[in-house]
This record gives sequence, structure tokens and C-alpha cells, in this order.
Amino acid sequence: MKWSSLNLLFLTLAGNWTVAPLGPVLVTGESVKKPLPATTPGGIAVFDYNNDGRLDLFFPNGGALPQGPKAPNALLRNNGNFQFTNVTAAAGLTGLDYDLGAAAGDYDNDGYPDLLTLGLRGITLYRNQGNGAFTNATAAARLDNRGRWSVAAAWFDMENDGDLDLFVVNYVQWNPATEQVCLVVGKPDFCHPRHYAPEPNALFRNNGDGTFTDVSAPSGIAAHKGKGMSVAAADFDADGLIDLYVTNDRTFAFYFRNLGQGRFEECAFARGVAVPQDGRPVSGMGVSAEDYDNDGRPDLVYTALRDETFPLYRNLGQEFEETTAKSRLAPLTRALAGWGIAFADLDNDGWKDILAARSDALSATGGYGAKAKEPPAWFRNQANGTFAHGAGWAALEPAMYRGLVAADLNADGCLDVVLTALQATPRLLRHPCQGAGNWLSVDVRAPGTRVRIGAQTRWVSSATGYASSYLGPLHFGLGPAQQVDVEVTWPDGRTRRIATAVNRAIQLKP
Repeated sequence: MKWSSLNLLFLTLAGNWTVAPLGPVLVTGESVKKPLPATTPGGIAVFDYNNDGRLDLFFPNGGALPQGPKAPNALLRNNGNFQFTNVTAAAGLTGLDYDLGAAAGDYDNDGYPDLLTLGLRGITLYRNQGNGAFTNATAAARLDNRGRWSVAAAWFDMENDGDLDLFVVNYVQWNPATEQVCLVVGKPDFCHPRHYAPEPNALFRNNGDGTFTDVSAPSGIAAHKGKGMSVAAADFDADGLIDLYVTNDRTFAFYFRNLGQGRFEECAFARGVAVPQDGRPVSGMGVSAEDYDNDGRPDLVYTALRDETFPLYRNLGQEFEETTAKSRLAPLTRALAGWGIAFADLDNDGWKDILAARSDALSATGGYGAKAKEPPAWFRNQANGTFAHGAGWAALEPAMYRGLVAADLNADGCLDVVLTALQATPRLLRHPCQGAGNWLSVDVRAPGTRVRIGAQTRWVSSATGYASSYLGPLHFGLGPAQQVDVEVTWPDGRTRRIATAVNRAIQLKP
């Protein structure tokens, strides 16, 4: 398919939401043999690659399995008013191999966001040159994931030294020569993750000179093998250091507490987030960390498959309380299967809702059939610790949805939603922005920075959902407020406070 500029044609859904396709088909390489990687692509990166004030879109892509040819990735430059131009080739981001996820972050502190792609056979670091083009800096940066199948990543400053370090989520060992044939209702389908050996995740310390050192072993990260799908990075215990939470596929989740000086302790069981209350590991997929109850602490939610619910954990300070049932997410999600997920305030009432990209891990052409496809879901925060179905999304066409990122793409003060789906074009859900509350957009750039407005607290992190990344301003819904106080605390402890009118975008620096 050849195209450059996109003039999106939006179709209206219930609740005045509108949807439009975004262009490139997500090629999975699925065949009658059902190779496992074909069910896992679909990450998204939303970031302003050219610093023009508009959020651009990047879609990693797969290809034929077991070995090429690759389907090209896609970088869509946001021209404003929902007009996009495909600048992939000029930017040098077509890609080298089967890519699943992406993570944006300014690793060299030159003011331009760089891009990491996560792939079936390794990772690729693209350095932003500041002129609209990227160069492959993987070898020069000494980044080597040892050929492992990676899905997601988090850029974060583990030592508060001003440089972004890199955590890479690795999945399982996959060898097409020894791939088994698994049957579901008598038809070949994707095999259960129990058939594959786990992998350790990887941690790379930024040396401050454009290179990295693999510190997976000395940090304690390499000692724990899992079947990682995604990661949330936040200071969960308020000690000034960024911790990491990793979802695993049918194995216990990891909570890597940052001990400082480059060391991490895996303590998911001690913190109450290794497994839901029934004690059975679930198919942990995408994850989001935000303060859903406005108590000043980052909470956790992640997606899983049918009959597993989407577990929700309320942060109590030094441990977590599972509130999936209490919040009513249990009955709302038990019959659903999900991948991408995000806390996002869609109605700007000051309370973060939950959005989920849905579908089964099984094939839509396998034994489970079309039932594997589902529409995405919006669970509205009721401001009392519970959630209910939001309006309008049930009318969206069911698909094999994977990635999901919420972002204000047209700067109207309401969050739009970008979705990917297997063997389909990405979708853009345009927010009707009717009846929504007031808002404020706060751009502070540095990951790990904390921003408080009234009872709301948010932390800057580019890792979000499933295999995806958002590097842009923090969006705050403010309800009827007309004037607010903003407090920003950077990772090095510097703080700034300002009073501002609402319904505007602001950028704050130390």
C-alpha cells in the first residue's frame, strides 16, 4: 500500500465518538502453523519527534514468519487537525526485523526524543538527529539484548543522575524449528505459554556518553526469569527512586523495588502484587500505573484473559490491596480478554478512567473463531472507588486489538485514543469533547517527575499499556475548576509551584 498524506474520514459511533483508520496494516505473519509471535505485535509510540508541539504516531510492524520479509514500520507526522503524513522512509524508521513494541525517550539529553523498537530477535535504538531523521545507534550505544524476544521497555532514571537508563521486557524462548502443533476445538491455534521457556529481563545503565552498560546481573534483574509482556515504572513506595512492575504471561508478576546504587529487589509477593487473591497466576498483558483514587500514590491495573479479570491494585504505601472485586472491575471484566490498557480521564472530571484494548490471545481463524475478536472497553471512574461502563465504545467494530494509547492529538483538551489490531489498520478514536470538564496540559519532559494539581498526582513515564509508549504532556481533567495550583517535583528534588488558569497547555522547567 502506497500513501503519504492521510485525510482521515471519521465514522460516528454511539455517544458521538468517531473512528477512522490510520493507514498501515499490522502484519503478523500468522499462517496455518500458528507461530506464537504472530499473536503478540501491536505496540504504539506517541511522541513529538520533531518538537513542533504536535504528538506524532509510530507503529512498529511485524512481517512474514519464521524469517521475513519485514513489513515496514510507520511514523506518521501530525500536521494538526487530524491530518498526518507518512514520513517513515525519510526518518529512517522502516525497520530491520520483526518489531512488536516501541519506547520513546531522550537518552542523550539533546532535547530530541529518541526511539527504541522491541523485536522478535533483538532491540534497535534510533537516535533522533533533530532534523527529522533518525540513525541506528544500537551498536554505537553498545545495546545488546542477546537476540532475545523483547516486547516492551521503560526509559527511566534508576539512580537520579540525570541520564535515562533502559529496562527491557523479554518474553520466552521461541524456536520455529521446534514449534509444536497445538489444537483448540480440533484446529491448529497458538500454543499455551507453558510450552515455552522463560527469559530474564534486561537492564542497561546509561553511561552519560551515548553508551550503555548491561547491568542485568549485578542489579539483580537477571536472577528472575519470567514471561514478560509489559512494564510500569513509578516510585511506588515514595522513597525517591523509580521501581518497576512487570506483567508475566501465566507466571507470577515481578515487582522490582529500587534499592538505590543500581540494585533491585524482587518483592512482588511481599507487596501483594505477584498474583490475584485466588492465588492463580493470570495471563498478565498490558499494565498502567496511575493514582485512580486521588490519594497521592500510584496504583496498578493490568489486562488478562477471560475468566481472569483485569486485576486492580490500590497502593497503600508499602504494600498493595487488590480491589478488583471492591471496585466492580471483577464483574465488568471477567468475561473479557485484554491487551493494551491505560488510566485516562476521558470526561475531564478529575478521576482517571480505565481503557482497554480487547481480544483473545487465540486466533480468529482457529478453533475459537470470530469470538476471539472484541470491541475495546471504557470503564468510567465513579469517584467512589468503583467503575462502570462508559458510553459509546460498544459500537466499535470487534477486532484483534492489541496496543492502546490515550493522547490529545488535536489539542482540544480531550483525550483521543489510538488502537492497533492484528492484520488490520490502526484505529483513531476521536473524542467528541462535548460536555467534558475543564483541563490542563502540563509538559515537564523528565521521566520520574511528579506533578500535583489539587488531589490529583501524576508521574512522568513513557512506558504505558501493552508494548507501547507515551512521551508527551500530562493531561489533567479538572471538572468545573477555573484556577488551579500546580506543583512539580523533579527527580533531583527541585520543586516549582505556579497558579494558572485552566484549559491551556503549559510547559515547566526546573
